[in-house]
Amino acid sequence: MFHLTVDAPNAASATNMLLDELVRGARADARHAPAELPDGAKSGAGLALTELLLNGAVPAAVAAAIASVVTAFVQRGSARKIVLRSGDESITVQGADAATQRELVAEWLRRHGTAPEVED
Repeated sequence: MFHLTVDAPNAASATNMLLDELVRGARADARHAPAELPDGAKSGAGLALTELLLNGAVPAAVAAAIASVVTAFVQRGSARKIVLRSGDESITVQGADAATQRELVAEWLRRHGTAPEVED
């Protein structure tokens, strides 16, 4: 599972746009992350406004599509940066060369998103 955090002037709107692009354009299994509620909160559940989750293993073709969507999203100014996290590791996408970023993000997703091999 991957966490994507969006840093944008109107972060909630930008996060919704990115979610739509990931689901429709990259065909990724993405959704809003559940919000962590403060102690004593009366409500039982909420959604994080600026964080998305990518579920499951990410095949190479999907990793490339996600990398393209995320890189294009930042390049056209829809977000200042997007941080992808898996466990303790992360990669930040922001205003660099689009082709280089796309390759780096795709490789990072492939490295962290493959299903573990089952040994017999």
